[in-house]
Amino acid sequence: MNVFPSSVIRKLARSEEMYAESHNFIGLGATARGSVDIEAMSVAFDTMLQAHPVLGGHLEKDADGRFAIVVDDLLHPGIEVIELDDADEPPPVFFDQSQALTYCRVLLRGDEAQIVLYIHHSLADGQHQFSLIEKMLANYTDLVTTGEMRPMSIQPAPDSLESVLADRGVEKKDRSGLERLMAAMFTYDLPPSRRAASDVTPPYPMRVPMVYCKLSASETERLIAFSRSQKLGLNGLLSAAILCAEWQLRKTPKIPVPYVYPVDLRYVLSPPVSATACTNPVGVATYLAEITDDTDPIDLARDIVETFRKDLSDGIIQQSMLHFSPQYVGNPPGMPDVVMFTDNGVIPPMRTPPDLELTASHGELYFQVSAGIEIYTSKIFNGQLMIEYHSHGAEPEKSIAAIEGLLKRFAAMALA
Repeated sequence: MNVFPSSVIRKLARSEEMYAESHNFIGLGATARGSVDIEAMSVAFDTMLQAHPVLGGHLEKDADGRFAIVVDDLLHPGIEVIELDDADEPPPVFFDQSQALTYCRVLLRGDEAQIVLYIHHSLADGQHQFSLIEKMLANYTDLVTTGEMRPMSIQPAPDSLESVLADRGVEKKDRSGLERLMAAMFTYDLPPSRRAASDVTPPYPMRVPMVYCKLSASETERLIAFSRSQKLGLNGLLSAAILCAEWQLRKTPKIPVPYVYPVDLRYVLSPPVSATACTNPVGVATYLAEITDDTDPIDLARDIVETFRKDLSDGIIQQSMLHFSPQYVGNPPGMPDVVMFTDNGVIPPMRTPPDLELTASHGELYFQVSAGIEIYTSKIFNGQLMIEYHSHGAEPEKSIAAIEGLLKRFAAMALA
């Protein structure tokens, strides 16, 4: 029997429950060169938990099978510190959403440290999580440089997307946006899905294997310049590159490629939503890429952007999650494998002490599911574009190489 008093903060909304069902944790890591004061980092992490008490909670199921966020008086175990030799691989992380929703690990290897903050996806999306790790590093910087931290204010539990939309008068429409993909369902003789389910569900959330490519700062600068010269956002070019690479490697030239991607609603909704006021304030945009040997990737990028702008103007994206909860796992029956891509944009500089320099950033995805998972993500850190491919599929390096080649081709066009 639990002798510690506990309190139910609230039940998870439908948009959050899918992350509980898949035991989905997201890791955001920062690699740093220099010395790390572990005691100060521990205090900074504990202070972040005190400012956001919901992060110290866990999930419980009620009699109806609904998940709820619950907090109690048990102390969080704090950060995990692991010292590694150069050739050592870090041990796996063991997550249990019934015990904790937030973890922090510091890996020490020579003069390099990797600080990774893990949060259950039902509590936070990428922007939300970045804001938290930024706050934690700011607290750490203040502590080691001045000996004290700025005053802390206690933050309430973030609202669900459904609550945020209701408060702003966003209502469910007739269309979800998913209709665009229906034209490809049960229409083609499809090859076996790369996301076929396994016979075994792992005993705990497992990390999805990841490969990546990184452009140089000058290549990234030229790529951005080229996107602007074409009156395109960088997201449109990245989307086109990923879809063209997928079409090329699938070797099913007459089958279109369904595309689904999240849209941050923080600055779309009125009034705007702050970074940590909502768990996952996103909508979902869709596109069906009909690609042939004659397709110009720039024209494809332009059509993706125009389709997005129209759906946003029509209010389709804003209310899309009121219709359905897109699954990261499996694939709809009769549908070509869906491409999922999250563009995290530019990661702004974070405050660190003078003797600690952030040199890289990466993401980690963990699920406890039997189905294969494939998700592309991107970010610009220290002026360099990085594309990550989290995939259980075969030969993911081929996909990354094809995408990298197209992006470098776009960057070279800026010099033409």
